[in-house]
Amino acid sequence: MEIQWPLILFTFFNCLAGGIFLMQGILTLSGKGKAMQLASCVSAIVALAIGGLSVFFHLQHPLRMLNGFGHITSGITIELIFVIVFAIAVVLYFLMMRRSEEGVAPKWCAVLAIVVSLALPFATGDSYLMSAIPVWDTMLLPLYYVVATVMLGGLAAMIIAGATKADDAVKLSATVAFIGAVVCAVVSVIYAVAISGMGANYTEMQYYFDPTHPNVAMANPANVSLFTGDSLAALVVAVIALVVALVGALLGKKQGAWKVWGAVVAIAGLVCAVALRIMMYTMGETLFMLY
Repeated sequence: MEIQWPLILFTFFNCLAGGIFLMQGILTLSGKGKAMQLASCVSAIVALAIGGLSVFFHLQHPLRMLNGFGHITSGITIELIFVIVFAIAVVLYFLMMRRSEEGVAPKWCAVLAIVVSLALPFATGDSYLMSAIPVWDTMLLPLYYVVATVMLGGLAAMIIAGATKADDAVKLSATVAFIGAVVCAVVSVIYAVAISGMGANYTEMQYYFDPTHPNVAMANPANVSLFTGDSLAALVVAVIALVVALVGALLGKKQGAWKVWGAVVAIAGLVCAVALRIMMYTMGETLFMLY
């Protein structure tokens, strides 16, 4: 399957937006991060907007994507619903923060922020689950999006805290980033191992023909492997990035030098997130003619 960069950017920035708002909710519940509330809300909306704009380049024309909204249960419609709910929650958090005499959003807004921030990446990942593409049809995919959201949120919160001088938020953000990086590494390994064994599902096919590419050579299902071609390259990059992120998180937590190690982990996390999404597409041959 061709790598769909608009969807890679869409899912990444969805996770980033969710992570930023998730972390702000956690900080608010902990009585921290007052100085970074506005910056977190703005950053979350900007990330959400970038992801939304990116997805419009999918299917070569925006109108093709808009046609998908005609079915209420379609994956793209479900994504739209959760994006709208998330945006409303961010705006509500901002309004309640400005209304508060203490300048801090109430606790129920923080709980709402946590709930919608976890629901957004899960719904995004769940929309890709389909029996016609066996490698995608695993709950490990939305689970990976959720844990990646936690990691990205902790990393982004450290950057925002540094920019807004919210010193009380740095330690908690670093802790969440470290835990998120460890869990994300474990889930990523499990996901890679799981999909590497799903290539056998394609060997049951007796033929393959894509009506959208009638002049393209017939695909060979036996070649759907995590250890060949672009899939292997993406896997190697993801593993290296994971190791760098974990080492950076450990050293950052031990030394407390998050300005340096935080940047290293953030870059490694970005590389790993993109590599795993590339691997998702390189492994995603379809069985659409059977459904």
